[in-house]
Amino acid sequence: LDKPVPKAELQKLIVGKSVAIGNASASYGADGQYLFNGGNPGKYRIDTGRICVDFDNGRARCDNIVKDAGNYYLIDSRGNRNQFRP
Repeated sequence: LDKPVPKAELQKLIVGKSVAIGNASASYGADGQYLFNGGNPGKYRIDTGRICVDFDNGRARCDNIVKDAGNYYLIDSRGNRNQFRP
């Protein structure tokens, strides 16, 4: 059963850290800077069950972050689900 991750828990999990997403890696800087596999720079913001990124190239995306049976998952706008491993 997917439960949205509370904002405070999500902040503790990712701010200032790198997180494995499937076979990729995202870096969430303490200053709000975002990198995906070392590129695609942008700024991220956190809400309950969501991480949104405004990329420097003008694009933007929001992904849902849920917890199921003790594991975290990122679900993108297309419904793709990847394990999210802080």
